[in-house]
Amino acid sequence: MVRMDIVPILFGTIGGLALFLYGLRTLSDGLKKVAGDKLRLMLGKITGNPLKGCLVGAFTTSLMQSSSLTMVTLIGLINAGLLTLSQGIGVMLGSEIGTTITAQLIVFKIGVYYLPVIAFGFFLSLLAKDRTHKSIGQTILGFGILFLGMNIMSTSIKPLQSEAAFVNFLISLGEVPIFGVIVGMVFTGVLQSSSALTGLVISMGMNDLISLNAAIAIIIGANIGTCFTGLFASMGSSLSSKRLVLAQLIINIAGVAIFFPFLTYFAALIEMTSSDLPRQIANSHTLFNIIVTALMLPLTGSLVVTVGKLLPGTEKKVDRGTKFIDKKLLNTPSVALAQADKEIGRIAEMTYEMLEKSTKAILNDDYGLVETVIEKEKVVDQLHEAIHRFLDDIPTESLSESELRRLACLTHTINDIERVGDHANNLVELAEKKLQERVPFSEAAIEELKEMSQTTNLAYETAITALMDDNKKLVQKVRDLESKTDVFQKTFEANHVQRLNKKICLPVSGIIFVEILRNLERVADHSNNIANTVQLGF
Repeated sequence: MVRMDIVPILFGTIGGLALFLYGLRTLSDGLKKVAGDKLRLMLGKITGNPLKGCLVGAFTTSLMQSSSLTMVTLIGLINAGLLTLSQGIGVMLGSEIGTTITAQLIVFKIGVYYLPVIAFGFFLSLLAKDRTHKSIGQTILGFGILFLGMNIMSTSIKPLQSEAAFVNFLISLGEVPIFGVIVGMVFTGVLQSSSALTGLVISMGMNDLISLNAAIAIIIGANIGTCFTGLFASMGSSLSSKRLVLAQLIINIAGVAIFFPFLTYFAALIEMTSSDLPRQIANSHTLFNIIVTALMLPLTGSLVVTVGKLLPGTEKKVDRGTKFIDKKLLNTPSVALAQADKEIGRIAEMTYEMLEKSTKAILNDDYGLVETVIEKEKVVDQLHEAIHRFLDDIPTESLSESELRRLACLTHTINDIERVGDHANNLVELAEKKLQERVPFSEAAIEELKEMSQTTNLAYETAITALMDDNKKLVQKVRDLESKTDVFQKTFEANHVQRLNKKICLPVSGIIFVEILRNLERVADHSNNIANTVQLGF
């Protein structure tokens, strides 16, 4: 008979926990869609001030509802060279506080009102025409499902009040707190969510199945368990990322070690904050993380030195690879998009430099510039492939409407930028041929190439500025310059025919001259494509 009773308890607990996690994810996705732009800007403005980083970490994690997800994002940002280890530690400490918001939410007693909340959120997300309103609906829906999962868990485990073995086990966790710490650490490591464990512990508290001492032991153990996600994510990452994960492990173990001898006194302090056990459990989760953060934040500099000694070595910098993007950033699409934007700005600057050097190589017969451009073209090809793949992998579900337009714009323009690099490479190959075969150009031809290259370079430079600044006012200027190159190409080719007829230049010179004009004109075409994409927004 006992075994028959265990089945609905087990199914109800697992099902309720699954709904809880689904609601948490739905709530998080909705919030990120609504506040994704703000999240991106805040992460982009982190300075060396650990306190500011801590506040940013607390805010972003309260949106993501996952300190583990914040850690993965931080690893991605550090890999991309956008955050220092010191800044990362500050954000990570703040994330420990931000993740406690979930516990504070779920202990509110809203009765069965979660049902109309679910209905309202569902119909708003389904029927709203505006993307922002749909996202708000999704947030409300996730909030309601969160409470539904809690209700199912709480109802399902209620019969365990009469199970002496289970009650005695929970009592032992309070009497021997180290067992509770281990349970919290292992459970969180398996589920990869301290919020899920906190929800389960609070549901036990709602049925008076667990003491405050046992609950606190499990919850502080969960803090160590959250480090497992970072440990896995840092594999194959930069040295600074590994140091960040080690710093998190040191901080969380130190926090548990500091609190462990005083758990009874800490529980007594928490009992003063509320007469309701579930609220006490939630408060213990929040207060524990606030105190640990307050203790560790002033020690950020010392932590950086310590992990540097524990994981010695110098960070290897590879210029060929991507600088701003990392696949771990895909967990936060808004941040991933912002970093892709920067990476595209980088490859655009690189191709513009290639274009400038290639035309100078032709005009000045500079073989050194030829080698430089050829080497950069290999890097551009690698970057183009990496960026294109990264843009395709960015999840679009949690992006705002403006972010979706920006993603489409970047996806369209990256190919044009790469093609400019190809044409710059074609130009230096022509320069190389001109040098090796000692092909002479007339003074008139050189002046025409100067005029054509200046106009083309300006068109591309203006197009890139329009793209990176999203400046539609520059679009017409690019179009005018592109039209000008079309006229130049026809005029200068006609002039070349006249010089050829007058035997002012050689036929072999004319072949290279015409090919240079055509490559420059194609660069102007790609510049025009970029400008048009900026104008249309996709």
